[in-house]
Amino acid sequence: MKLTNRRVYAILFMILFTSVSLLQSNDAIDPKLWEKALKIHDEAIVVDTHTDTPMIMYHRNIDIGKRNEKTNVDLVRMKEGGLDAVFFAVFVSNRQDKDQPSKLALEVIDRIYRQVDQYPGLAEMAISAADIERIHGSGKRAILIGMENGSPVEGSLALLRDFYRLGVRYITLTHGSNNDICDSSTDEKPQWNGLSPFGKEAVQEMNRLGMMVDVSHISDQAFWDVMKLSSAPVMASHSCVRAICDSPRNLTDDMIRALAKNGGVIQINFFSAFLDQEYGKKAEETEKMLKPVREKLREQYKNDRSGFWAAYMEEFQKNGPQSPSIDVLINHIDHVVKLVGIDYVGLGSDFDGASDYPVGLKDVTGFPLITYKLLERGYSPENIKKILGGNFLRVFKAVEAARQN
Repeated sequence: MKLTNRRVYAILFMILFTSVSLLQSNDAIDPKLWEKALKIHDEAIVVDTHTDTPMIMYHRNIDIGKRNEKTNVDLVRMKEGGLDAVFFAVFVSNRQDKDQPSKLALEVIDRIYRQVDQYPGLAEMAISAADIERIHGSGKRAILIGMENGSPVEGSLALLRDFYRLGVRYITLTHGSNNDICDSSTDEKPQWNGLSPFGKEAVQEMNRLGMMVDVSHISDQAFWDVMKLSSAPVMASHSCVRAICDSPRNLTDDMIRALAKNGGVIQINFFSAFLDQEYGKKAEETEKMLKPVREKLREQYKNDRSGFWAAYMEEFQKNGPQSPSIDVLINHIDHVVKLVGIDYVGLGSDFDGASDYPVGLKDVTGFPLITYKLLERGYSPENIKKILGGNFLRVFKAVEAARQN
């Protein structure tokens, strides 16, 4: 691929910016390997399947067309980090499951469209794998929509179809609590022992529409119900490996094998507590220590979830454990590759939705570090491109192909 002057400039900027991050992690940079990594990164279609940026856009009126320090993601830094396509998650808390969640979801979707429309030279909305490839070819960023927590569907297949018409291309079936679709991996006890009767209908309708089913956040039994029921490949948009970090949010080896057999993909989450067991234990201790602070902030920001989250994250980062190395993320990728092969793993950062990320991955400009580290581990350029986005695109295309009229 011949690099244009524009792309050469972008690469040079990435070298300057990202090298600083590497130096901060006390990691020696091999200049030749770095140059090779940047070329691979530039040629790849790099996809992040989960960021929570829309909630900050919505609640704090952030302009994603400009560089800012209040988010991990904006269109300027996406270009600098060589991130070609991102799924913006329309997140509605389970606390709002019974309080007209569809209204908030629709308003957040509107905010995404309005912001992207303001910057036609930087980004474009996408609703298909072909759109991602086309927009990548134009040098712009592709913005897609996922829904985190299916409660805005409000038990209605008609609303599910409407969200598809609006561009929602995957649904994370629930979040931190059980809802009317399925049980959550982090609720105290199950309500449905897997998928609810409506949840089973929803999965089948998503298959028919060509909408991806996302098994991140759902309970183990709900995962197995999805795997039995889905006629199309399934993905985990932002989950890690439980064998390395024992969290109910992560997938067991048996789950990863089942996902691979289904033709799906696990997109590795960048959240430090899901990557590193020791960090997770210390973070849990910090959470307990900060409980009074959290409750006070929750009352202070009771009508502004994003403001609460930002204030609490500031307190957590002051008191929390030291961030782990980026190598812990690569370890999760390695584990999946050794377990089931190269074709079933990708990246789902959870940017703007978690309290801490590995050193060098504090925002979207850190993506080239992943390419560098994979190359350092001996991955071939072809296989690195699969991890960066190729594997997800395969799944997206397969789900589209399975669509029924």
